[in-house]
Amino acid sequence: MEHLARPFLDDRHAAATLAATVPAFRDGPWQILSCRVAQTRRRVSRRLLREGGLWLAAVWRLEVRDTTSGERGEQWLYGRFYQGRDGTAHWAQEATAACSIPRFGRPVECLPEAGLVLWALPNDPSIDTLGAFLDPLALAAHLPPALSPDAGTRVAAEIVRHEPEEHCTARFQAIHEGSPVVFYGKCFADERWRDARDGLDVLWRQAQIDPRAFAVGRPLGVSPALGALWQAEVAGSPLADALRGEHRALLLERLVDALLRFQQGGPRQGHCESPAESVALARKWRKKLVLADAALADAADPVLSLLSMTPPACGASAPVHGDFHIDQMLWTGERIALFDYDNFAIGSPVRDLADCISQLLCRDDDGDWPSIASDLLAIYRARADTLDADDFAWHLRLMLMRKAYSFMVRAREGWRGQCERVLGLALAGCNALPPQPQRVAA
Repeated sequence: MEHLARPFLDDRHAAATLAATVPAFRDGPWQILSCRVAQTRRRVSRRLLREGGLWLAAVWRLEVRDTTSGERGEQWLYGRFYQGRDGTAHWAQEATAACSIPRFGRPVECLPEAGLVLWALPNDPSIDTLGAFLDPLALAAHLPPALSPDAGTRVAAEIVRHEPEEHCTARFQAIHEGSPVVFYGKCFADERWRDARDGLDVLWRQAQIDPRAFAVGRPLGVSPALGALWQAEVAGSPLADALRGEHRALLLERLVDALLRFQQGGPRQGHCESPAESVALARKWRKKLVLADAALADAADPVLSLLSMTPPACGASAPVHGDFHIDQMLWTGERIALFDYDNFAIGSPVRDLADCISQLLCRDDDGDWPSIASDLLAIYRARADTLDADDFAWHLRLMLMRKAYSFMVRAREGWRGQCERVLGLALAGCNALPPQPQRVAA
C-alpha cells in the first residue's frame, strides 16, 4: 500500500505526481506550480488489513495557474487512499456528495491505479457547510453585523488549516463601513463549535482581568447555521521563533505564568480521563504501532509496562488544553497568545506541561529544544505550589508514547525511525531531559 501512496506524500515529488495523474491537471487547463503536503493520516486495524478499505488520508496545498485565463491562486485537495476494493465504486458514491465548484480543478476525481479519491475544497465528505463558509458571497449572510461586508464587496478567505471531515480554519478579510477588517473563523462538522465558543469566552474574560494570562483573539460571534465561530486576529510572531532568541528565559517564565493561570481559572469542560482510560489508550496505541510494524513491539512494550504498573493516584484536577504545544502560540511582545479551543478536558495539572515538553523533545527543526524543555520544567517546578514528580514522569511517558503513535499515523518518510527514537525517550522518561544547570530565573 505504502509504495503506491509514497510519491503523493513526498513534498519533492507530490506536485509532479498529482500533475501527471489527476485528470483535471493532466488534461485540463490547470497547471500545478507548487505543492505542499499539509497533512497525512493513516488508519490501521486488523479488519482493514484483512478486508481492505480506507487506509490513508492526505491534504495537499497547491499553487495553481489557469493557463487559459492566467489566473493564479491556491487550491486545497483532500485525498482518501483505498486498498482491496474497487476505487471506482468509492468515487461514484462520494461524487454524489460534492456540490461545490472549486476554484481550480473538479469537485471529486478518481485515480483507480493509486486507489485514490480526491476532493477539492470547499468539498468535504462531512463538513456540509464548508461551501458557504469559504464562499466570498454566501458567507456574508452568516456573519455578525460587526463583520458584515459593505454592499458591493466580497469577503476574501484564505484557508489556514483543514482537518478533513472535522473542521476548517480560515483567515478572512472584508471591508466594513469603508475600513478593512481581518478576522478568523473555524467551521466544524459537528456541534463542537459550542464547546469552542464557551472555552474561548472563559479565556477572553480571564485575559481581560489578568495581564499574565494567555491572550486570545476577541470573540466575534458564532453562526449556528454554519457550525462556525469568529475571532479577532492576534498580531504576533510564532513563539517557536521567539524562543530561539535572547529572551528565551523571559518567554518561558511568561509561558509558565500563563499556564498556571489557565489551570486555576480556565474552562472546566470536556471529559475527565481517568488513569485507567489513559492506560487503555496507550494499549491501543501499542496495538496499532505493532500492526503497522511488528518490529516496534520491542520499543513499545517496555513503555506500556511502565505505564501499566505505575498509574498516578487520582488527585487534583485542572483544566486541560488538550493540544498544548508552542506551535499553538504567538508572542505578542507583551503576552503569549493561545489558540485552538476544541480539545478542552479535565485532568492532572501536569498533563499540558508534559504534552508541551514531549513536543519540544521531538522537534527536529533548528533550536536547542531539549534544553528549552528542561528550562521549562525547572521554571514550572520553581513557580508551582506543588509538582508531583511521579505524576509528571508518568504523564511525560504517556505523551511521548502518544507522539510515537502520531508519527506512525502521519506515515511520512522515516516514520519507523521516528517512532523508535520517541519510544526510547518515553522509556527514559525524565532522564530524556538534559540536566538543569544550577540557575533558574525566579
